[in-house]
Amino acid sequence: MTRNAAPTDAALLAADLQRQLAHWLAAARTFRDAEEFASAEAWRSVERDIGAPLRSHLNSVVEELIGLGETAGRAIAKGRSDPAMLPAAAAAVMRFRRRYVQVDTTLDFLGDAVNSRTSVVLRTALSMLDRIAVLSMAPVLARAGKPLPRVLVYQDKGTGASILRAGVRLWAPGSVMPVAAIKIVRHNLYRPTSLFHEVGHQVAHLTDWTPALRDALAHALADDRELAAMWTPWASEIAADVFAFLHTGYASVAALYDVVGDAATIMRWPIGDPHPVGWLRTALGCAMAVQCFGADGPWTSLLRAMDVHFPLNLADEAARPLYRRSATA
Repeated sequence: MTRNAAPTDAALLAADLQRQLAHWLAAARTFRDAEEFASAEAWRSVERDIGAPLRSHLNSVVEELIGLGETAGRAIAKGRSDPAMLPAAAAAVMRFRRRYVQVDTTLDFLGDAVNSRTSVVLRTALSMLDRIAVLSMAPVLARAGKPLPRVLVYQDKGTGASILRAGVRLWAPGSVMPVAAIKIVRHNLYRPTSLFHEVGHQVAHLTDWTPALRDALAHALADDRELAAMWTPWASEIAADVFAFLHTGYASVAALYDVVGDAATIMRWPIGDPHPVGWLRTALGCAMAVQCFGADGPWTSLLRAMDVHFPLNLADEAARPLYRRSATA
């Protein structure tokens, strides 16, 4: 339609595109100041070897965004003198707007992570967890000949932790996470067993541990194809649980049960969920404690208490035989 527009219409369209671009480009240029999305105090609390690469990465993402906007501006200028170029200019503005949203999402996530260090006590705790997470990875990654990523731990709401692994792609195209960002929730802040679970995901990713564990589970359960089909998709979460257990022992099992021990969900097996059923996951942790520390310990009492609170007959009737055979295995 714009190719056949009258000169007046073409001028109006070019002016409108210029107005839109000015709005989004002005907003994008504010991203050059890292304090737009996290306070200077919060940035100072992040170790130099974490904050420096993070800020450098964010700066390159922002400059690429601004460059895309300036390219759209040049396309509009061409459209002013040649109305046939206006469709391409409109497409360039739309491309810039969409990239703006992707970059905004990226900066918002990372800014919130840094800005979660809202007090001296919290900044100290999270900075210490940054270091502990790196130290827990160092021995295995050194032996595996893999690079040691830096970690940014942030506190957020909810009951469970999570990780955005170093090296994964972010929302903005071409943007790769330069550090591992680990969410820890308040109830785990000073008993951070979940931190090691999330670090385990990073280690498993870097070492290709999960496929090896999946194969080992399939081999161990080769005589029961249904159990093998049940357990092998859980390999990634089992690997992370093992990593946490190797660092914190029974504490990781008790802390896990405190989260999964919800009557509404502990027996539930959602389709596609990479986490083992809470009841089985706890039983596996107790079995690891028995293997490492012996049958006489609080893990035995925990397993019995779980059986009293949540007997197998509470499970879905179709899944109950699988749970029972899993517990035996």
